[in-house]
Amino acid sequence: MLLLIGGAPGVGKSTVAHEIGRELGLLRLVDVDVVRDLLRIQSREQDDPMLFRNALNAYELHGALNPATVLAGFQTHVRPMVGATSRLVDSYLSTGKSAVVHGVPLIPNQFARYRTRGVQFVMLAAQSEDHYRKRLGDRGRVRAGRVPANDRLDAGWQVHQYLVSDANACGIPVIAEDSPAKMVAAVLRRISS
Repeated sequence: MLLLIGGAPGVGKSTVAHEIGRELGLLRLVDVDVVRDLLRIQSREQDDPMLFRNALNAYELHGALNPATVLAGFQTHVRPMVGATSRLVDSYLSTGKSAVVHGVPLIPNQFARYRTRGVQFVMLAAQSEDHYRKRLGDRGRVRAGRVPANDRLDAGWQVHQYLVSDANACGIPVIAEDSPAKMVAAVLRRISS
């Protein structure tokens, strides 16, 4: 079984993926952040500054914070990871290996094609904007740095809305629960049906 778990930063992808892997006895758990880190090792920030950003601050290289720059920055930031992750998923499919793959770059319109090949794909989401902002802040994703905290929260919410909208448009199930345990249960129900 191959399961893809997508969602905006801070919605609980890693927590859910680890628990699903444990519940299903899957040894392969692939965090797409590791793919990004491997790509960073092969590059320099001055040559590829977007790769050294994240989903919450990638818009900076496109201009001031607004929905258009957030989306443009996010799409540019994840593009190399989408390609690398697609090759990884293709490799698992060709060898018949099971895995849980999780990360922000699992964009529904880029990965929905795998459903015809038996891959399960779910998008995790927050129940509301307030719930999302609280989770993102609580998980330490908003720290002092290049971007003020409110800008990162605004960018994160815009990425969240984009991913949920894209998942809905592609027919990818969106799971929005108020706790990681409920998300895990909902994902397990979804993949067993």
